[in-house]
Amino acid sequence: MLESRLEATLRRVDGDLGKLIQSIPPESLAKDAVPVFRDRVEAVLERHRLAFPEVAGFRVIDAHGNVLYLAGGGSKVNLADRSYFIEARDNKGAGVVFSEVITSRITGRPTMVASQPIRAADGRFLGVVSVAIELSYFERLFQMIHSGAAGALAIRRADNHALVVRLPPVPSEINRVLDPSHPVMQHILSGERKGVLVFAAQSDGVQRIYAYSVLDSYPFYVLAGLSEADVMATWRQRSYYVGGIGLALFFCLGVVLVWLFRAQKRELLAAEALRRHQDQLKAAQRIAQVGSWELDLASRVITCSDELFRIFEIEAKAGGTPYDDFLAKVHPDERDQADAALNNSVREHHPVSFKHRLLMPDGRIKYVQECCETEYGKDGAPLRLIGTAQDVTSQHQMEAQMQLLVSAFQFSGEAILITDTDNNIVTVNPAFTRLTGYTLEDVVGRNPRFLSAGRSTQQDFEAMWQTINTGGFWQGEIWDRRKDGATYPKWMSISVIRDDAGKIRYHVAHFTDVSSERAAEAKLHHMAHHDALTGLLNRFSLNGRLDQALAAARRDGSRVALLFIDLDRFKVINDTLGHHLGDKLLIEVAGRLRDSVRDSDVVARLGGDEFVIMLAGVDHTNSVAMVAEKVVLNIADPYSIEGHDLYSTPSIGIAIFPMDGDDGEILMKNADAAMYHAKSVGRNNFQFFDPKMNDAALERLKIEHSLRQALSRDEFRLHFQPVIEIGSGRVAGVEALVRWQHPEKGLLLPGKFIAIAEETGLIQPLGEWVFWAACKQLADFRAAGIYGIKMGVNISAIQMRNGNLPILAKGAIEAFGLDASELAFEITESVAMHQPAETIRILDMLHDMGTSIAIDDFGTGYSSLSYLRQFPIDYLKLDRSFVEEIGQSADGEVICDATIGLAHNLGLKIVAEGVETEQQRDYLRDRGCDLMQGFLFSRPVPADEVMAFIRQLNH
Repeated sequence: MLESRLEATLRRVDGDLGKLIQSIPPESLAKDAVPVFRDRVEAVLERHRLAFPEVAGFRVIDAHGNVLYLAGGGSKVNLADRSYFIEARDNKGAGVVFSEVITSRITGRPTMVASQPIRAADGRFLGVVSVAIELSYFERLFQMIHSGAAGALAIRRADNHALVVRLPPVPSEINRVLDPSHPVMQHILSGERKGVLVFAAQSDGVQRIYAYSVLDSYPFYVLAGLSEADVMATWRQRSYYVGGIGLALFFCLGVVLVWLFRAQKRELLAAEALRRHQDQLKAAQRIAQVGSWELDLASRVITCSDELFRIFEIEAKAGGTPYDDFLAKVHPDERDQADAALNNSVREHHPVSFKHRLLMPDGRIKYVQECCETEYGKDGAPLRLIGTAQDVTSQHQMEAQMQLLVSAFQFSGEAILITDTDNNIVTVNPAFTRLTGYTLEDVVGRNPRFLSAGRSTQQDFEAMWQTINTGGFWQGEIWDRRKDGATYPKWMSISVIRDDAGKIRYHVAHFTDVSSERAAEAKLHHMAHHDALTGLLNRFSLNGRLDQALAAARRDGSRVALLFIDLDRFKVINDTLGHHLGDKLLIEVAGRLRDSVRDSDVVARLGGDEFVIMLAGVDHTNSVAMVAEKVVLNIADPYSIEGHDLYSTPSIGIAIFPMDGDDGEILMKNADAAMYHAKSVGRNNFQFFDPKMNDAALERLKIEHSLRQALSRDEFRLHFQPVIEIGSGRVAGVEALVRWQHPEKGLLLPGKFIAIAEETGLIQPLGEWVFWAACKQLADFRAAGIYGIKMGVNISAIQMRNGNLPILAKGAIEAFGLDASELAFEITESVAMHQPAETIRILDMLHDMGTSIAIDDFGTGYSSLSYLRQFPIDYLKLDRSFVEEIGQSADGEVICDATIGLAHNLGLKIVAEGVETEQQRDYLRDRGCDLMQGFLFSRPVPADEVMAFIRQLNH
């Protein structure tokens, strides 16, 4: 009762607070609006107070802790220091908040305050509605409960186990928490919501038997204790009554036993005869696997034979087993039908027989045949159902197996033909008719030799029958003729069925048309030697052709050249426009490569955007250079694919036999090294192999290998460059920049590894690591007392392309408890302008979360102003290349002025990057630039240093 009354009171408090919040207009929470709304709001509060005797009064408090409205007395003071106000204000997810026990300013009695925050639609904190709960109400409730002379009743909080109210009262214990080793605290912490314990109370040391119960919806639990002395006194009084009654019963029992002894002697003889009959019935039921049962329709209890319990695998129960226990064993798919069949028998006055499945606990399935009929009373009312249940699992399995064999024969995709001992056809399946055109009527009784296409010799058939007669099995390929005269190859297997004496009774042949397999073999041969996308030779074929060309070159002393071609910027096109357009670009490139060389030259695709041209019979290096130059020009021409004008240039590495290698593997490796050198010197060119290139290729390979392990080894670091607000000189934000703490090379800047990460696809996990690490650092800023700092994070093209950026952002914000407004995503112009519609969709989702969006390196790409107006951006970041020209080039200054004016006209803030001199700072400040970052203020530094820098400037 105690916990029910307590929970009812708290639930009503919760409901009243919710209703009050809904009835209070948000505009009434402004201090200057109090005179307008006082009578209306306080009338509502008073109605709730009068209807709620357990409370002392209601208050409405604004966002600053000032009491604006009240009912039940008291003064309009500031309560901003009260715990129930602070928690309701700071905890956005708070529902009802309960205070510690306090002395009411209204009544002077012990009170507990419950409060609930008032928030605007956008989540802003507007104030609090509170109610003072009179604890004397629960003291009076305690007094109505008889707990013995030394009993005790109490209410404690479930969150910190502090005492709220107690009878008998101990004022000094109010708000005191339990010792951590207290048994009640230990049991509740272990998850036990109710229980009974024996212990000495912390407040008075009296040993009692306590029962506790934790409320389901609110952080309180109730304790009720009886002293051992009170309990034992009750038991002694009861023992006297029980003893007297026991003596009287003992005398009566003696009389009854004499009568029973005489009656039992008569019944034993009848019981023995009945037992013999029952044993005979049980044995018969066990042998037949038939159980009998009787269902009393009034009580829905079944009495049944032991065999039924064995069939259903149910434990027998005294007094009968509930019908639902047996029904629960019926397979769920047939449970309703079985129940309906029994009900129909009762309703329609006729016997019923049906089969159903039983689902055993271990997953086994049994099949049971039920037969039953209904017995009716003289008035026609149904009394009971009487029936039998037989386990027919074995019969069902045999029937199912036979049906399976028939189905396998009828529905097999392979043609099946069965002949007798004399090899005359007995039967065929439908697949035989579909394959040959002959029906069963056409072939029954005939020898299968009439199907032969005549391509097999007599010796072939003799060898086949020799194998069948001796081994009992043969398989192979032969040619047959269909009814329409067409011939076809088939793969046939023949096996025999023997009788008990070992003699052959039947031959079973099954076969399939393998015409498509032969055609597929030719297709597979082509696929094995050619690239599926472009139709060029693949790596396997290239190696074979290269080995042949090198062998010929060794014989006649000629040269062989390998051109290793890699497309520049293909990964960007593929990631931003999609694999569909990327594939079409590769097909176009393959065609241009074929057009760039002779028919006798070999063009192959190794995979991805890598191609190889092999030139055999090369006389001079100049001829190779001419081919390479032709390839560079052809590949660099623009591509028009599905309305997109695409540009991709080749980087070509050339290795020549025998100067650059004497086998195919070395030539390929050296051509690859020359290709990477072509990329490193600016792309869109070709380079002949030089032995020094291997060193550079090896160095790049090492970096790539180390880069793949760097994330798992936690070798990446974040440095942060402050962004300075020009007007105040304070740090407004930081940009997170990744560094690699290489175990051998020390701290590496992004220029050393970002390009490799993009080429290898590692930019995606690296970008996600940077984002999570930046969010964690932002949380560390807040934990260190640094607020109001925006964290800028650069987003790669792949991250935008994947489309999961909003999910990632939401997860990090929730995981670290961040304010979304302190996150700023920075994307470059080129990333934003690829698939602008998709970019707008993703940026809108990020912006709706409350994050900021910045266009990085503004002025270096190809922005469309029409799209720029549609992007939900907050900042433009002026590229450092324009800032560097301030004071040196009038063109650079004009671009800076125009960009600042454009940003401000669009309602955006401008951030200047790369500010390194006071002249640049002063110029930008005079032009109205909002924020700056650069070496003039600070280099990118580790987290501890940037925190010190922020504290220094923002103190």
